[in-house]
Amino acid sequence: MTVGINERARNGGEKDAAAAEQEEDSFFGANHPERHLVSFEAMASFDDDRLFRATRAIVVAARRWRKIANDRVKLVGQTMARWETLFLVAYSKKEFTQGELARIISVEGPTMVRMLDLLAKEELIERHQGTEDRRVTVNRITPKGRAVVEEIMAITGQLRAEIFADIDPDELETCVRVLNKVLLKTDEYLS
Repeated sequence: MTVGINERARNGGEKDAAAAEQEEDSFFGANHPERHLVSFEAMASFDDDRLFRATRAIVVAARRWRKIANDRVKLVGQTMARWETLFLVAYSKKEFTQGELARIISVEGPTMVRMLDLLAKEELIERHQGTEDRRVTVNRITPKGRAVVEEIMAITGQLRAEIFADIDPDELETCVRVLNKVLLKTDEYLS
């Protein structure tokens, strides 16, 4: 049974750093999936420990995925931010404007403009005036850009296979269903 943060806080109180580290190793074990929560044990004010653990797991897993994936794609001179932009440009049914891309990827407009300018300079995308509104710039993938997307997809595909190798397919499906619900709900707050 997983012990909640509130229960650990009531049972443990405050500890010095060395004691907390030792407790982390003994309580959670070096490979326990919730070891990232040990520093939060003294925070007993959470109404629902499960919700905190769920959001914390999502955040930490996403950060770790991005870090590991970035380290892998860096070997071919790319980043996950560049891949995300290239992927959207390559595989979307519509041509996104830089504003739409910035919103989807959750970056500021000027950051997206710099990214798109760099991708165009490297001939990974082409930038054109929109057909419906000539004030708008749309982006299209080039053959060179598509090759980069496929190279990154091969790298991240291998990483996905490694990370999900020991996870039951039914559990993974449940996870995807739950995360899709979370994504839909968070979209309500971003609209």
